[in-house]
Amino acid sequence: MDIWIPILSDRLESPNFEFKSKFIGGECVIQKDYVEEAETNKQLGWMIHVYFRPEAFEDRPFIADIAFRCGTKRREVMSVLIKNDSFFGYMRVNQIQGRLIIAARIRKMLCELDLSKPSGSRQFIVQNFEDQVKEGLIFYVNLAKLGLVGGDLFKKWQTLEDVQSLSTTTELMENKMIEILMEATAKYDDLIILRHSFHRLIQLAQKYRMHKLMRLAEEYLSDTKLMSWDEKILLALQYRMSPLYVQVQRKHLLSPWNILCRIQRLYLSNYARQNENSSNPYEIIHKNLIQMVMMSDENICIG
Repeated sequence: MDIWIPILSDRLESPNFEFKSKFIGGECVIQKDYVEEAETNKQLGWMIHVYFRPEAFEDRPFIADIAFRCGTKRREVMSVLIKNDSFFGYMRVNQIQGRLIIAARIRKMLCELDLSKPSGSRQFIVQNFEDQVKEGLIFYVNLAKLGLVGGDLFKKWQTLEDVQSLSTTTELMENKMIEILMEATAKYDDLIILRHSFHRLIQLAQKYRMHKLMRLAEEYLSDTKLMSWDEKILLALQYRMSPLYVQVQRKHLLSPWNILCRIQRLYLSNYARQNENSSNPYEIIHKNLIQMVMMSDENICIG
């Protein structure tokens, strides 16, 4: 759903500090608070917070985006999971007067599954370290559904059930990582990418060669406004996302030579920040990445 629904259009300096607006299946509550200088108590601007309260769709989660605009400043928060009373998003406005406009849209309606209990289609048990089972971190999953996602991990689980007749697997994976993977692939009736777990999820997708999940992550990167073009192109190179690379290249970089020069500088500055103790940044850059952008002690572009 690409239809933006207006939530608020009001003046920052209006006397109201709370607004309510109807949104699909409930209402959005918009609150504004002063941003003040600590020493003088002088007002510097406003902090705007938006919350969602369901009315018709209680316990029916959905993924939504929210956009704020005040003057020339714009902030978009994308792929927010909304379920019952939820925090939607915020924006800090460094001015006292002006018009504030807020809009939101629903990306996907979801059906949530209780993975802590088995069902007719969910009989295979996934758990993490054995000493953590007492915490209740056990998931009952549908291997037929996960098989559509693909990847080495889910293929291994299918083999355990089909060949070895096992109905349980214990994965040597951190609590948070297995929760993120289950949330993205098994907890809802569709695959989802959420901004709070994006970076960890893309690591899992690469590690286990989950190409369908990787493509969904690439779509998220293409759409998000919370990353700069250089962050996107670094991720495109790191995870071999060709469509994303081409998109950023066409939008922000002018020529093949200009592209190569800027990417090289990005890599050098990025890895130099990560390891300030290294006198030679080439030592800490993966050799495949160096070859990809034709970067070496003998071959460096200046532009």
